[in-house]
Amino acid sequence: MADADPVPCIYVLAGTNGAGKSSIGGAMFRQAGAEYFNPDEAARLIQSANPGISQAEANSAAWHEGKRLLERAITGRCTFAFETTLGGNTIPRLLAEALSLGIEVRIWYAGLSSPELHIARVRARVEKGGHTIPEADIRRRFEASRLNLIRLQPKLTELRIYDNSAEFDPDTGHVPAPQLVLHMERGTIVNPRDLLLTPQWAKPIVAAALKLATR
Repeated sequence: MADADPVPCIYVLAGTNGAGKSSIGGAMFRQAGAEYFNPDEAARLIQSANPGISQAEANSAAWHEGKRLLERAITGRCTFAFETTLGGNTIPRLLAEALSLGIEVRIWYAGLSSPELHIARVRARVEKGGHTIPEADIRRRFEASRLNLIRLQPKLTELRIYDNSAEFDPDTGHVPAPQLVLHMERGTIVNPRDLLLTPQWAKPIVAAALKLATR
């Protein structure tokens, strides 16, 4: 008897700009050989190949390419990994569509303690040659991204929440690892056992998880 075809899966590294999404899984996806789309990297390549376009135009082109690849993965029932702020309407809608078609969706979400810290991290990235993001967009996404995540939660195959607020220590050169706040699989909370230390920004997400787990 032939083995059943593996269930396709969409892996999502999500979080508002500056959260450090790549640090929670980007390298792992590449090492595993998975197709992985990073819109920041795509925007840099687009702008490098087309010097006359603005940063906003490069960002828009990269976003549309990511959307196209996600739609292709859903239509073709292919495994795919990508990054998103999850702060708009289109990507959450496509992920909900994938779930309705029986495609697994696993989200690893990185967050920081406040929109101000997100803004500061983006500013630090710009000083190192990275691209800027309007502060108003960051503040809007800080709220919208978490709300979209909560709406998707009931159907997700897996959800991991990470707090990436700890700062780099210039004296020791130590870069703190993101802290796991919540790990949920198919509606069941796996880790951590103690949810008393949940950071303020993640409390609405954890509260929604607890409601699901007690149904």
